[in-house]
Amino acid sequence: MRLVGFQVAVLAVLLAGPALAEPALLKVDFGFFPKGTTCQPYGTGGKVTMKEGREIRFKIKGDTGHVSFRCKQPDGRSFEVQTGRLLPPGNPSMVAVQINQDDHAHVLWDDGGLRKTVVADVLKWK
Repeated sequence: MRLVGFQVAVLAVLLAGPALAEPALLKVDFGFFPKGTTCQPYGTGGKVTMKEGREIRFKIKGDTGHVSFRCKQPDGRSFEVQTGRLLPPGNPSMVAVQINQDDHAHVLWDDGGLRKTVVADVLKWK
């Protein structure tokens, strides 16, 4: 069976699932990771700024819907986090995500009131 343009487009929408938010600003903190852990963002053409201190903090403006991070710890272990799947539904202007080493994330956003969810199993160890 051969699919034509319209059928391919409909199939792509059905497989994609529900649309999630793509906030104008995404803040991602990596907390409680060993000193010397490094992370790089992927999947964005937006403006990325990074600060290192007690935590690794990223601020991404624009193109935030499909951001992933690849990180490496000082002992050589590495992991990936796909923050796009953590974004809430709706249209919040800013979403903040804290990724923790014990494999969960806190996701905060404002949709007329501060909302928070905790998501488990966010680290994909390599």
